[in-house]
Amino acid sequence: MKRFLRLVLGPAAALGLCFCTVPSEAITIQTDDQILRDFMWGRFTSLPKHERPKIGLALSAGGVRGFAHVGVLEVLDNAGVPIDMMAGTSMGSVVGSLYAAGLPTDKLWEISTHMTMDKITPDFNVMGLFRFLFARQLPSSANLVNFFHEQIGDMRFEDLKTPFTCAAMDIKTGERVVFNSGPLAIAVRASMNIPGVFEPVQYRHRALVDGAVVDYLPVESVKLMGANYIIASVTPPDFYSNTPQSIAAYLLRVGDVRGAAMIEESAQKANFVLTNRVLDTGTLELDKLHKAGEVGIKEANRHLGELQEDILLFALPYVFKP
Repeated sequence: MKRFLRLVLGPAAALGLCFCTVPSEAITIQTDDQILRDFMWGRFTSLPKHERPKIGLALSAGGVRGFAHVGVLEVLDNAGVPIDMMAGTSMGSVVGSLYAAGLPTDKLWEISTHMTMDKITPDFNVMGLFRFLFARQLPSSANLVNFFHEQIGDMRFEDLKTPFTCAAMDIKTGERVVFNSGPLAIAVRASMNIPGVFEPVQYRHRALVDGAVVDYLPVESVKLMGANYIIASVTPPDFYSNTPQSIAAYLLRVGDVRGAAMIEESAQKANFVLTNRVLDTGTLELDKLHKAGEVGIKEANRHLGELQEDILLFALPYVFKP
């Protein structure tokens, strides 16, 4: 913020502004930097949408770890950070699509308390486990569509309150498939349809699997939507807490290794990165969703001041527009 003070007003002018706009009893509580940041932040957030930079949010994959995005969204909401468009992959697509549909973060927290595997697949039972280990056909993720219909009805991308896209991969061609129109539920199902764990989703003449394989952190997608400033919420893999103990766990670990490489490349294209390190949490450990969300709250709160300052520096031409 010192850099911001020098760039915008200079030390003397900034100090004068602070004393003129804040009651005397508050000066002993807040620093000059904090007062100026709050003043400028209020000015920025009061600008009409068409008079400020468009802010986009990219939500990474990560299985259960990706529920950290809910904590991030809660902090951004409370701070008044405007989110004009979003893109998500895998769990990022689940969280992002529900939020874009208008569900408040407290509703997302509520979902985490009763989310179980049978909400995702109809094959989660002893026979389903047998099929997964020995049969030729993998479990289906079909129940996720029903779950979405319960939460937001038969919503389409065109109906969303916040523009949103998500990505999947065509397992037959290796192509990235980006969804931005049509039915929402089937697109999100495809985006989180973990290869090797669930059978491919047959849709639009394609066989679709988890977008994390090709677009773990969809920063480029947000940029293509027209965002001027991009915040990336990342849930990187945890390679050190435990060793895979099952076939599924080994398959998921392979995906995480590839995802880690993609994170590094995509994060460089974002303006600000929030790295949510959710440790000792497997991709499908749904009982740890709430724990992951709490990590997101802590990470976003820890860097909220830096994020606001960075946005303000980026938006100076808009804030001081004649």
